[in-house]
Amino acid sequence: MNKAIIEHLFTFWSEIGRLGGFLYSEEGIRHTLAPEKSWPSKVFGLGPSRIDENQLLENIRVGAWPNSVGIYEDVESKNLLVNNGFKLSSTVKAMALKVSNGLDQIVDLGTIAPVKSDAEVQAFAKIASMAFGYPVLTETLSPLLQASSFQLFLGIHEDDYASCGMVFTDHDGISGIHMIGTLPEFQGLGLGKKMTQYLVKNAKEKGSIYVYLVASQAGEGIYAKMGFKTYGVLESYQLPDGLEHQHSTGS
Repeated sequence: MNKAIIEHLFTFWSEIGRLGGFLYSEEGIRHTLAPEKSWPSKVFGLGPSRIDENQLLENIRVGAWPNSVGIYEDVESKNLLVNNGFKLSSTVKAMALKVSNGLDQIVDLGTIAPVKSDAEVQAFAKIASMAFGYPVLTETLSPLLQASSFQLFLGIHEDDYASCGMVFTDHDGISGIHMIGTLPEFQGLGLGKKMTQYLVKNAKEKGSIYVYLVASQAGEGIYAKMGFKTYGVLESYQLPDGLEHQHSTGS
């Protein structure tokens, strides 16, 4: 199931890029290059038969493609990247929940609201940026409100927006939950868990049998307690700074 989860994530990135006008595909390799190289700027969809390593290196070095390549557990692609100077930058766990198997707890629906206005989009972008430590722009999120496949939500705590989360449902009716974050000052209050429960409930109401997510190693244990199972990993690779900015000169 790992490949299915990761391909769902790649579709999620693709749809965000398509709606925002920054999805590109060259010879089967897709990449998103969001404004100011913000989220989600990623190269993905690689396969050993598709990779032109010289093209990949050159495009990243000159800034035409983002310096972040996501692959699932593909030994040939991994070896090709490593042999060309790429370094592992992050590993996240591919997880899934069969919605009939858990998360039936009652959720206080009054604390979570759908994102509808420009001000709420700005609040979502602020929370996500602070929670994850990388820029998430309102101009990337705004087009998602017009697409039925996306739903964005804000969690409210003591009359303040404190958490965020997103559901993406693909053409096969499978939902992924994403961008579950909490402002630093509100962490430890269970708001992320409540948002997760709400998003799964939303996905279940859409008719999804499975819900997918990717989690950090620290988050894996939390989601496992909620019924999610781990099926593999997504690895991301980057060129070190010196190589990223070096133009090809034959050396």
